[in-house]
Amino acid sequence: MNHAGERASLSVVSAPFNRGNMSRFKADRMQQAVGRLTQGGGFFMALSRSSRRFARALFGVGVTALAFAGIMLAPRTAHAQRVYVYSSRPAPPPPVYYGGGGYYGRPAQPYYYQEPLYQTQLGFDLEGVAPLNAPTLNGGPAQIGGGAGFKVRLGEEIRFPGTGVRLTPEVGYAYDHLWAGDGQGNGYDWSMNRIIAGARLGFGRILVPSVYAHVGYGWRQTDAAYVTGQNGGLAFDVGGALDLRVVPHVGFGVHLEYAQVTTDVDQPQWLAVGGHVNFLF
Repeated sequence: MNHAGERASLSVVSAPFNRGNMSRFKADRMQQAVGRLTQGGGFFMALSRSSRRFARALFGVGVTALAFAGIMLAPRTAHAQRVYVYSSRPAPPPPVYYGGGGYYGRPAQPYYYQEPLYQTQLGFDLEGVAPLNAPTLNGGPAQIGGGAGFKVRLGEEIRFPGTGVRLTPEVGYAYDHLWAGDGQGNGYDWSMNRIIAGARLGFGRILVPSVYAHVGYGWRQTDAAYVTGQNGGLAFDVGGALDLRVVPHVGFGVHLEYAQVTTDVDQPQWLAVGGHVNFLF
């Protein structure tokens, strides 16, 4: 803005007032107009200074933004990325009865079934019977044929680790029936009953041979006319068996035994051959 021109105009406007050619009212109006003009020029001068400051600030912000963009877009050092490759899921841990308990459990045991040291044994026997000493009737031997029978046994098997020895104390009931007749062709029943207690001694794990013996009380049921007096007394048996144990808690086998019952009249004796099954629990 031309400050010299402003001063000249002020001199020109103020001159009539100084000379007294204008009224007081007009002089005041003129001074107000000059003041507004003077203030307007200051406003424009202040506005010019503010514009220059704003431009400098805008320039600084632009430089800063360019520097930040250069830093962000500058190439960086390459880094290797980690890649994890997973295979298929691992197999489940071995079951407990194979010595498992997890991958970090106790060492694996042999694959065969681990028998407990003590087991209750329930046995059932079926057998055929052959008499050994037929009594003499009416001057001749009695005609006693073969028969059949069964046993029920209950015991507790005790296993001795590391030896393969099995000891089974047991009790039971046995029944054997014989077909009998006298020398005159008269037939009658001859049934033997026994309540026994004894033990078995076996050896092995899968194929188990054993021996056993029982003693108890026995009695004979018969309608033969020659039988008088006490028809019961001491009974015992001895025998051997061979068991196969390939299924947990079950054993199958065969047996052969000799049995006898002592009565007042005679001593019935017979052989029994048969098979049996034992359940262990």
